[in-house]
Amino acid sequence: MPTPPTTAAELLELLRKSGVASPQRLADASRLSLPAEPQNAAAALVSGGIITRFQAQQLLAGRHKGFRLGSYAILDLLGRGGMGAVYLAEHLTLHRKVALKVLIPGKNEDQKTAVEAFQREARAVAALDHPNIVRIFDVASHNDTPFLVMEYVEGDSLQQVLERSGPIPYAAAAEYIAQVAAGLQHAHERGFIHRDIKPANLMREKHGVVKILDLGLAHTTAEKGSENREGTEVAGTAEYIAPEQGMNLSVDSRADIYSLGGTLFALIAGKPPFEGTTTQLLLQHQLKTPPTLTSLNSSVPAELSAVVAKMLQKKPDDRYQTPAEVVAALAPWMGNSSRVIAGLSRTNIVQRSTLQATLAEIARGSGSSVRRHSGSDVVALAELTEVDTSAAGQETGSVSNANTASGPSSRPARPQKRRRLFTKQRIIYAAIGVVALVAGVFAGWLAFAR
Repeated sequence: MPTPPTTAAELLELLRKSGVASPQRLADASRLSLPAEPQNAAAALVSGGIITRFQAQQLLAGRHKGFRLGSYAILDLLGRGGMGAVYLAEHLTLHRKVALKVLIPGKNEDQKTAVEAFQREARAVAALDHPNIVRIFDVASHNDTPFLVMEYVEGDSLQQVLERSGPIPYAAAAEYIAQVAAGLQHAHERGFIHRDIKPANLMREKHGVVKILDLGLAHTTAEKGSENREGTEVAGTAEYIAPEQGMNLSVDSRADIYSLGGTLFALIAGKPPFEGTTTQLLLQHQLKTPPTLTSLNSSVPAELSAVVAKMLQKKPDDRYQTPAEVVAALAPWMGNSSRVIAGLSRTNIVQRSTLQATLAEIARGSGSSVRRHSGSDVVALAELTEVDTSAAGQETGSVSNANTASGPSSRPARPQKRRRLFTKQRIIYAAIGVVALVAGVFAGWLAFAR
C-alpha cells in the first residue's frame, strides 16, 4: 500500500525512485528552496518544470512505480477505455512526445479478446501511412504489459469540441469529414474496415488536420466475412453503428460510411441521429429514418442534408459506395482545402485512368459537361454547381471562422457564385490531377530504370 509523503524530502525520494526525472532534473530539484509541506513542494516542482501535474498527483499519493515504460517517461493520462489506457509520454533520450496505448491486464477470455484487438490495431495502424490516420512508431512490452507507441496528436477530439462549443458550422464539419473520408479511402484500399468511426475517435490537431484514432475494432477484408467475431457482443458504438453491424452480420467498408454519416450529422446537429438505450439505438438504426438536418437547422443547405441522408441509408447499396464518393459529394461545402487534397493524394484514386481523364477534362475547361465515368469515384460536377455554395469558399481551418448564420448562406446561389465555386472545384481537381501526373511520371521512370 503506497504511503503518501509527509515532507518535501520524502517527496524528492519518491521522485528519485520513480526514475522519471533525469539526473540533471533531480539536481535542479535539490537546489530549489522547496516548502516543507509536500503539496506545496509538489506545486513548486511543477512550476519549475521538473515534473508534470499528473506525476505530482501520483507522487503525492505515495506512488513511485509505473512512471516508466521502457525508454519512455509517463507525463499524463490522456484517456482510459475498457481495454486500455492512453498516456502522453516522452522518450528519455530523443525527447520526443508520443502517445502510449497500454493494455490493461484482464482475465481469461476477456484478456484473450483484448490481446487480439490490441494486436489487430497494431497490425492495422502499421499497415497504413496517411496524414489523416494516426501513425504507429513501435510495439513493445514492459513487465509483460504490451503497449503501442503512437503519434501524439496535440489537440482535441471532435467529441470534446462538441461538448465544449456545441454544434460545428456545417462548412467546417464538411471539411473535417472530407479529411476523414480521405483517410478511410486509404484504409479501405488496403482492406481495413474501422468499424468504430465516431467523434471521439477523430482528433483535430492545432493546424486543423483531423486524424482517425483507435483501430482496435478494425477488421481486414482478408478475414473471412469481416464479421464481428467477439461472440454475441456487437462491436462498435451504438450511437453511430451501421444497421448491418448492429445485427452482427458481415460488414464491408460501407459500414464505415454509415458511421461517418452519423458523425457528420452529430457535428452539425450537436447530437447523434438517434438517442436512447443501447437496445433502442440498435433498433432505431435498423428501422427508423433519422431526422433531416434541415428539419433541425434551417440554415443547413438542403443539398448537404441530402448527402448526409444518403450516407445514413439502411441498405449499404443505397449509400455512397466509397469514401472518395463522399469527398466528391462534400466538395461544394469544404472549400479549397489543401488538407483534403493532401489526403486524397495518398490514395489510389489518383492513379485510376478514368479519374485522370476526368481531371484532364476539368483542367481543359470542359468540366461543366463531365458526367460520372463508369467505375470512377467522381460525381457529376455539373450537378454540384446547382447547389447552395455561398459557404464553400470560407476558410475552414478553425471552427470560429466558419459561418453558420442564416441569411445569404441559406439562399440559392447566384450564377456568378456558381461560377466561382466551379472555378474552385477546377483548382481542387486540377491539383489532384497534377499529383496524379507526377505519380505517373515517377512510376514510368521507375519502370524504365529497371
